[in-house]
Amino acid sequence: MKQENITAKITENITVDWTWNDEQGSLATAPGRRLGELTPPPREDRPPIVAALVGHILKDLTYPVFCNADITWLDGASPLGSRILQNSLAFLLAVAAEQEFPDYKLHIFHSLRNGRYCTLFPNNGAPKLTAAAIARLEAAMRELARQDLPIIKNTVTKADAVSFFRRAGDEPKAETLEQLPDKRVTLYTLCGVTRHMFSKLVPSTGTLGDFSLHPFEDGFVLAVDSPGADGKPAWPTFAYPKTLNATLDNYDKWIDMQDVNFCCDLNRCVRQNDFNSLVIMAEERQTRSLQQIADNIADAFPKVRLVLIAGPSSSGKTSFCNRLAIELRSLGLKPITLSMDNYFRNNRDLPPAEDGQPDFEAVTAVDTELFNQQLLQMIAGEAVEMPVFDFVKGERSDRTIPVQLGAEHILLVEGIHGINEALTRDVPAANKLKIYISCMTALNMDSLTPISTSDNREIRRLVRDVKFRGISAEKTLLTWQKVRRGEEKNIFPFQDSADFYFNTSLIYEFSLLAPLITPYLQQIDESSPAYPEARRLLRLVSCFVAADPKPVPAYSLLQEFLGGSVFEV
Repeated sequence: MKQENITAKITENITVDWTWNDEQGSLATAPGRRLGELTPPPREDRPPIVAALVGHILKDLTYPVFCNADITWLDGASPLGSRILQNSLAFLLAVAAEQEFPDYKLHIFHSLRNGRYCTLFPNNGAPKLTAAAIARLEAAMRELARQDLPIIKNTVTKADAVSFFRRAGDEPKAETLEQLPDKRVTLYTLCGVTRHMFSKLVPSTGTLGDFSLHPFEDGFVLAVDSPGADGKPAWPTFAYPKTLNATLDNYDKWIDMQDVNFCCDLNRCVRQNDFNSLVIMAEERQTRSLQQIADNIADAFPKVRLVLIAGPSSSGKTSFCNRLAIELRSLGLKPITLSMDNYFRNNRDLPPAEDGQPDFEAVTAVDTELFNQQLLQMIAGEAVEMPVFDFVKGERSDRTIPVQLGAEHILLVEGIHGINEALTRDVPAANKLKIYISCMTALNMDSLTPISTSDNREIRRLVRDVKFRGISAEKTLLTWQKVRRGEEKNIFPFQDSADFYFNTSLIYEFSLLAPLITPYLQQIDESSPAYPEARRLLRLVSCFVAADPKPVPAYSLLQEFLGGSVFEV
């Protein structure tokens, strides 16, 4: 009798309430159906659904639902869905490359706008890939996508996975998996090619049609062709500033020289007591780059009297500005740091953002008319009364600060709009230089999985917020995507106009940041909307062995986040 009751309950329908962007719905279904069978119809103006949150737990589309559930569908435009889509495309690329170019080794490097920079390294004297060969590779990927082949998921013990990759000659993958706390590991197989991708993947290749390969430099870019509002690809062509890519490429080559390309290489430095040397070399390299920029500014002085510094959140702008000021002083100049914040308009005068709240991050939040007027006066040697903004009251204070440039003075202005020409439109190009800085991460988990610059900056910000700003890790995670949207709108579109690019990434930093943020990520409960992102980042930082921060110099840009800086940050 009891068995009959249990069977009856299992066969009753369950209710699934779902959300997808601006849509909501509810459906009754038999228990045990997979998420992929329950998705709403596709929309032409949205990328395909690639995964879902069941409650706040990230699940792939093969997950069976047995109980009533609240589901949030994730398409390729969502932050979590975008990573799944990109990693699924990377796996598709790996399979196509294995089929078409078995004498080459695929390496996926840093992100480039809407894609990832990739190379195929030739083995046994094979020739360098031509544009025609890259087109052939893209055609092979499209054929695999057209066939809508299943991507088979298998869960194995970590020991078996490590053994498998070690036998396959993929030592970086084997060593990194050994570091993970997981007891079991998910492997994906397509056309006989098996990989681990450090994320969930889509269940079949048919979802992976919106991509393109673009020959670029010594390799190519795997771009995600996400549809725009009109349903057409939002990125019909690929373009990227050569100077910025040269900065990234230069860093890639340097870390290759140090034999620290992968997470496991950094861990090995820590375990073999070579971490101190790595810190010193990384800091020395960054110092030389900063000195080169300072030398260029000094050469352009006195024609150039204004230096504008911009970059996304947690790039280390404040420390960079302080370091640059010291370098310029050593060259005989007298830098004055000007706060763009003091030129904010009163809060009541700001236009609203999409959420109806004042848009503090738009360039229109700055009184650009007064800013340009006073910049021109200062460059001409005139005295000005710089305004002071009262952030408590949200309006300009009655107090002002007198500023006048002498013969040896130069202005340094740091802020998110620094390289946006609208900020200093009245200042002639001959009188100013623009510097774009970012944490351009070059470290990889393995040959197919780069660590994104965004992840590096997010971890930096988490550490700083928790340690010095009294902001919980949960709150930082919940606001991070808003920060990212502001960067996409106010910073990244203007990065091509910079005169200099500076990389604040330090190859050793994950060994120090990871143990600092781990306990705070672990405290975030699965009832929190921040839980999926916390789990994703926790998996990333768990791959790194903790190191002693003692060798990091007090002037390092990283101290802005560690807390031992000699500068006021």
